[in-house]
Amino acid sequence: MRKHWKALTAVGVAILAVAVAVILINRPAPAREPDPSSLQASGRFGFPVSDIKIGEGGTKKASDGKTITGYNGTCDSAAQAAANYTHLIKDLKLDTWAQQKRTLTEVSRPGPWFEKTTFANNVLAEAKSQVPGSFDGGWYSRADVAAGGLYRLANCEEKKKAVVQVFSGALSARVNKAPNGVFQTVTFELAWDGDWKVSDAAILADKEDFGGRVKDSGPMSLGTNMESETTPVLRDELVTAFFKDKSREGWVEYANAKR
Repeated sequence: MRKHWKALTAVGVAILAVAVAVILINRPAPAREPDPSSLQASGRFGFPVSDIKIGEGGTKKASDGKTITGYNGTCDSAAQAAANYTHLIKDLKLDTWAQQKRTLTEVSRPGPWFEKTTFANNVLAEAKSQVPGSFDGGWYSRADVAAGGLYRLANCEEKKKAVVQVFSGALSARVNKAPNGVFQTVTFELAWDGDWKVSDAAILADKEDFGGRVKDSGPMSLGTNMESETTPVLRDELVTAFFKDKSREGWVEYANAKR
C-alpha cells in the first residue's frame, strides 16, 4: 500500500510539474518597456518625437566644411546621417555643385544609383547661365530638412546597414516667379565602413518601394496645390494631403523639426 501511495504521489507531482510548465509556456510574455532613448510624446501632427536632432550626431566634417561625418554606427546616428546628407541630394546651386558632388562622393559608395541621383543636377550645371529662374544668387533648389523634420527607419543593423527615409522641405526655383516651397522624401540605404556611407539613394516615384526595402515612397507635395507657398511650412491640411495614400507607420519627428 505504501508503495502504491508513493507511486500515486509521484504521478501527482509529475502532473503538477507538467501543468505548471504548460502555464509558463503559454503565459503571455511581459510587455517590453519602450526604449527610453528613442521616443517622447507625440508631436503636433501626431507623430512620435525622437530626442535626436538634425545637424548633430557626427564628430567630423567633409571637405565642404559643413556636411557632418564621423558617426558612431548606432541606428540613431544612421537617422542623423541621413538627415545631414539630404542636402547633398536635394540642393542645387550652380557655382557650388562641383564641390557638392565631390562631398557626396566622400560620404558614399559608388554604384549605379550615384549617376541616377546626380543626373538632373549635372544637366542643369552644364547648362549654366542658360537655365532661368534661380533665386538668392544662383539657387535652384535648397533643402530645409527641419521644415519636413520626419524620418522613418525602415531597417537597421548597427555598424552594418540601415535604410532610412527623410521627409524634408525645400525651396524650388520657378521661371519668372518667386521660388515656392516643396516637400519630398529622400530614401537612403547606408552601409557601415568606419562611418555611415550612402550605398543607395533615390527620390522614389509613387508606388515605388526601393526594391521592397521600404513600405512606400513616402510623403511628398507632388499633386498637392502649393502654388502660393513661398516657404516650406507644414500645416495640418498639408500633412493630411501628403499622407493620403501613404503609411504613417514608423514615421518619427526629429527633436528640432520646425513646427
